[in-house]
Parts: sequence; C-alpha cells; structure tokens
Amino acid sequence: MKETNIGTKETKVARRLKNLISANHYFAEIESLDDLFPIMLDLAKNITEAEAASLLLYNPQQNILEFGSIADEILDQEQIESLKNSIKVKLGEGISGWVAKNREPLIVNDVQNDSRFLKLADKKSGFTTRNLICVPLIYGDDLLGVLNVLNSKTKKLFDEEDREILLSYAYLASVAIIRSRLIQTRLSQQRLEIQLAAAAKIQSMFWPQTPQLGYGSHVWATSRPASFVGGDLYDFLPLGDGSWVIYVADVSDKGLPAAMVMVALWSKIRSEVSLHGTIEQLLGAINDSMYDLLSNEGFFATIILGRYWPQNGTLNLVRGGHLNPLWITKGRLKKIPKLNGVSLGIARQVDYRKEQIHIMPGESILFMSDGVTEAENDQYELFGEKRLIEHIQHASSPPWSSGILDKVKAWRGKAKQSDDLTLLEIWRDET
Repeated sequence: MKETNIGTKETKVARRLKNLISANHYFAEIESLDDLFPIMLDLAKNITEAEAASLLLYNPQQNILEFGSIADEILDQEQIESLKNSIKVKLGEGISGWVAKNREPLIVNDVQNDSRFLKLADKKSGFTTRNLICVPLIYGDDLLGVLNVLNSKTKKLFDEEDREILLSYAYLASVAIIRSRLIQTRLSQQRLEIQLAAAAKIQSMFWPQTPQLGYGSHVWATSRPASFVGGDLYDFLPLGDGSWVIYVADVSDKGLPAAMVMVALWSKIRSEVSLHGTIEQLLGAINDSMYDLLSNEGFFATIILGRYWPQNGTLNLVRGGHLNPLWITKGRLKKIPKLNGVSLGIARQVDYRKEQIHIMPGESILFMSDGVTEAENDQYELFGEKRLIEHIQHASSPPWSSGILDKVKAWRGKAKQSDDLTLLEIWRDET
C-alpha cells in the first residue's frame, strides 16, 4: 500500500525533529569552536536537505560579518581558506548582511536575480548558488552571526517549513556557540592561572633565605604580591669585610610586567654589588645600567639601600625615591637623616648621597614598600602612617614587622590587596 502525502509529510517532519534532537545531543558533547563549526554545518545541511551550508560570524568591534566555516563536499581546503581571508560583509550588505541587520530569516529562491546577492563567494569557490535560506544566530540580545543553507537537494525551492526548522536549529546552534566560547574562556583562564601560579613559584625563588648576621644583630623580611607576582624586591648580599648590602625596591605597576623588571633589577644589583667601594657608587651604577630598560618601557623603580655592619650596628643608607626607613627605639621613632635621591630610571648620572647612622642595642631599622601605608580596607580608607606609628608605640619589642603585617591584614579585612607589600627589618639585641 502506498504511503499518502500526509503520511510522507509526517514522516519527513518526524525525521527532521529527530535530527534536531540528535543535533542537541551532539552540541552537548562538543567543547571546541573549531570542532563545533564543521559539525554544525553538516547537521544544518542534513536537517534542511541542502547541498551546502555556510557560517558567517559577527565581529562586534568592526561591526561586520566574517567568514567562519563552510560545509561543501566540492571545495578543497585551499578554497575554504581563500573564502576565510576574503569574505567580510558589512551589516546591511548582501543577503547575509540584510539578515544580520534586520535579525530576520530570509528565503531567496532565485538568488541570481536578487539584487542583494553578492557573487564573490561563488566566484571564489566555483559553487553556483540557486536558492538559500539565511537565518540570524542570536543569543539573548546579542548577534552571533548568520547561518546559510544553499540549494535544496530534494526539491526545486525551499519552503516555509524549511525556514522554520532551520530557525529552530539556529537557536540550538547559538546556545552551542555561547557554551563553547564560555568553555574556551574558562580553559584559557585556567591555563593563565596555572602559568601565573608557576610564575609565582619562580618569583618566590628570588626571595633570599634570611641570613644569620651574628653579633646580636638579626633580620626579618617578607614580601606579599598583590597578584600572583609583583614588582617588590628585597635581598641580603654579604660582602668580604663582614658587612651586608640590604635593600627594598619597588617597581612601578603590578603583575607580570613589574615582575619581569624586578628580575632584571635583582640580577643587575647582584652583578654590581662587589664592583663598587661605596653604596652611593653602587646605586649610581645600577641606575645608569637600568635607565634604558626602565625609561623606554615607561617604568621606574624606587629603592632604599643600606650597607650594614653587624659588629657595631653601623648602617650606611642611600635612597632612590623610596619611602624613608623608620628608626625605632623602645616604641619611639628616632629622627633619621634626610635622604635625597631620585627613583631609578628617571635620569642618568644621578649623584646619590649616603647618610650614616648607628643602630644601638635594642633599636631597629625598618624598610618597607608603600603597600604597607597605602593598604586599603573595604571603605577605601588607607592604613596610613598614623596606625603604623600607633602599633609601634604599643608593641613590646622588635621585630615590629611581624605585628605590622598582622595589623595591615586585619585593617584590610575582606578587601582585596591593592598593592605589593614588603617589610624588612634589622634589629639588635639589648645588652
């Protein structure tokens, strides 16, 4: 018994609905856009029984449609690449541009006589388009692109049923594109986090082991980047006469660029430290050699640098634009000599001048970066010098730095750390 026209139509509709359900299952398993697009177009061909399908993606920055992919058994890879490089359609231009601009589907059953039809793709590919359906790909209010199916294989013309089935399919395809983009973004973020964690591990290797100074002198230091990595730096470098070069530096900016400059500065200081008789000469040489790197890239770095003799507490100090250190004795601040000197990377041939102090038993000298005083709470209030001094006045004995770090953390609360933070302290036991 022959199948009636109604039966044939019902069978066709059922087959198409089944294909839609299958497409949804396929899309749920695909994570990569590169994998998604060929399958998406093959399924569009199958659902609409078309000879070919093509995808143009919307570029919101340039407000144009760009060739995304094509499903066509005739074209080779070279032809496909040629289409990708040459097909760019303005909104409102051509049939695809009209659909993208108006966000409405369109059936054109005689494209060669439609004034909107752009023949460039046919010329590039050698394919002859007779009829097509073009539907917008939309997610929420966002235009993602347009989907075309070309040349019906089973009949002369596309009809309204073909359009409706392709519109339903376009909704699934739009969701699949958004899902794949979100997955790619998440994977990219995960890769970046892994890379940054590795960078943080590498940077931590630049922090020196806290040395034993001897003679009743001690040192304590820590550095906490605002992000995975940062631009703060400290070090302890022994010299042949028993003295130590000790410094804290702060590269402008935060994150990976500042961390890269930090590494260069760390390396330069270590290579120069034994070549100069005084710390002012040392800092001048460091500034001159770092000038080209820092100034060309728009960076600068501040530094407070000292040479300390544990045997008698003598400390020579030189400053390049950094915060002055605090000289603390029994919970009070002693006046420290004025230290002048511009930041590294600002000018060549800077004349740095040293000052000398003597840390007596029971006293300490505290170097820090501005991440201490400029730490913000969730009300964007700064920790400030006043709270720093109040802590010192109420604490019992050195090292003061550990308690200051705790106070800053408590002050910040749940607010995100806004700047790199470094503390370094030298103190002498009371006799």
